[in-house]
Amino acid sequence: MVRALYGGSFDPPHFGHQMAILYLLEGGYADEVRVIPCFDHPFGKELSPFPLRLSYCEALVRPFGGRAVVDPIEETLARPSYSYRTAESLAARFPEDQLRWIIGSDAAQAADQWAESDRLQRVAPFLVLARKGAPPDKNQAPLVLPEVASRDLRQRLAQGENLKGWIPESVLTRLNN
Repeated sequence: MVRALYGGSFDPPHFGHQMAILYLLEGGYADEVRVIPCFDHPFGKELSPFPLRLSYCEALVRPFGGRAVVDPIEETLARPSYSYRTAESLAARFPEDQLRWIIGSDAAQAADQWAESDRLQRVAPFLVLARKGAPPDKNQAPLVLPEVASRDLRQRLAQGENLKGWIPESVLTRLNN
């Protein structure tokens, strides 16, 4: 089985995330996508509470009928949340499976700054998803995902803007409660 490990802050998750999951599953890149919200961001990024982001992610993956699952593994690992630790823990849990770490072409440009990036890629080689507006990566999948970022959506939400069309309705109802 090929398991795509899709880590991120998911604060909030949006249609770009959902499109990526669909692309991974229906494009033949993965049999399962594990959405892995970051528990403690290694670059000190302030995040919404972990249980809230977990609930957003549960709503995000619901349409995939079990082919995409939310994994709270980083809650149990050492802090800060380093991707290589997550991948190694999941490799121990799924020793027979092939793991791939999902990364956007924007993040791929800075992957050498991640802790133990080479170690991560030995356990779960990168599968780079192209993002509109980001420099291309030589190893990326061919489809370009839309230019949408959670940080921009948080700012728009803080300004009282309606995020309909940017965030799945199931996530949006949780955001507005």
